[in-house]
Amino acid sequence: MKIRKQHFDKIILRGGKIIIPGKKIIDNPDIYIEQGKIVSIKHQTSKHQSQIPKPNIKIVQLDQNNYISPGFIDMHCHLREPGNTESETIKTGTLSAIAGGFTIVCCMPNTNPPLDNPKLVKYIYNQSNKADNAQVLVIGCATKKRAGKKITDINALKKAGVVAFSDDGSPIADSQIMQDLLERSKTTKLPVINHCEVLELSNQGELRRHLGLSGIPDNAESLMVLRDLMLADYTEGHVHIAHISNKKSVDLIRWAKKRGINVTAETCPRYFTLTERDCSYLNTNYKVSPPLRTITDVEAIKQGLADGTIDAIATDHAPWHRSKKQVKWDKAKPGMIGFETAFSLGYQELVLKKYFSLEKLIACLTINPAHILGLENAGEIKQGMPAAITIFDLNKTWIQTKENIVSKSKNSPYIGKKLIGKIEKVIIKDKLFTII
Repeated sequence: MKIRKQHFDKIILRGGKIIIPGKKIIDNPDIYIEQGKIVSIKHQTSKHQSQIPKPNIKIVQLDQNNYISPGFIDMHCHLREPGNTESETIKTGTLSAIAGGFTIVCCMPNTNPPLDNPKLVKYIYNQSNKADNAQVLVIGCATKKRAGKKITDINALKKAGVVAFSDDGSPIADSQIMQDLLERSKTTKLPVINHCEVLELSNQGELRRHLGLSGIPDNAESLMVLRDLMLADYTEGHVHIAHISNKKSVDLIRWAKKRGINVTAETCPRYFTLTERDCSYLNTNYKVSPPLRTITDVEAIKQGLADGTIDAIATDHAPWHRSKKQVKWDKAKPGMIGFETAFSLGYQELVLKKYFSLEKLIACLTINPAHILGLENAGEIKQGMPAAITIFDLNKTWIQTKENIVSKSKNSPYIGKKLIGKIEKVIIKDKLFTII
């Protein structure tokens, strides 16, 4: 897969269908973008054509198979820089994000060194500006060195531009630390994102029982989810549960939301498309954390997305060099790449199978993560906002191959799979990316 990047002072999108996340689809819009901002959105009819300025303009003519969406927002990914640039860099990762329709990606802080101070946060933003692809937002460390012992300088990290706090990859095990973080989330207005796992219960579960492979039982996740919900109830702080994988966790979050607890949650495409039985192939691309679950859990994840218990779809894009994956199961790093297949998997499994509408899928990828993170001027297509637009064709099918993966790493279990729905163009301010 190749991506062509062009800069234009003025861009007009003509035709197609524009999606209002969670609400409706409007036919035949004209969207006029000038100097990277949306100047006007008009409904195109036979009696009306937009006034087209003559100089230095790009007109993108779309047909009825083309859908115009707000740029996707991934609130959970790993770009591996600094520390593991053999697997991914900010430049390669943000280009892979473009290929998947993402205009904003939020990188987790489990880098080497971890993102626990303003200097490193500024480094990430500088590298993102140099790459000039998808915008990177930083999720800062909740504790110093992600060690779970001492809270970072929350105010300094917020001033440096972080949009949330997490020790992702490492659960915040100390309940007092978690309670203190949730207390601080009330003043910072930033969520605390936890990788929920009781480590003492790890290396058990169905994978160990049936396949002899290391795994993490559902209780290891749901017990910490329950603790975090109780702490959020006590503090009134905002807890965000990362990569929900099982029915027990979904049920707990559903209960908590009905109670009015300040909780939001995400899941990943793998948890509504794959099961633990896929691990029987002994392909380490299926090794993830939390691990793949049962068919019952997959159904619960879909229902949780459908009824709003789960707010957002994130990729947990986790690239690894082949030297970290092409080894025995127990020695392999957990994780799979996810930017480039996320939309197609969501469309196939959730929309085509009638769990909910295309508009709701787009909300899970756009406005919902924007609201969770408090992002202004993101997740919508509105007059006066910076342009962040994704265009896709629902009639196009494609097959992921190692050769067409844009990410630096190739650790995807979907290689060779036929996928429906193709990202074709992405606009970020004055940049037009064409995916070929």
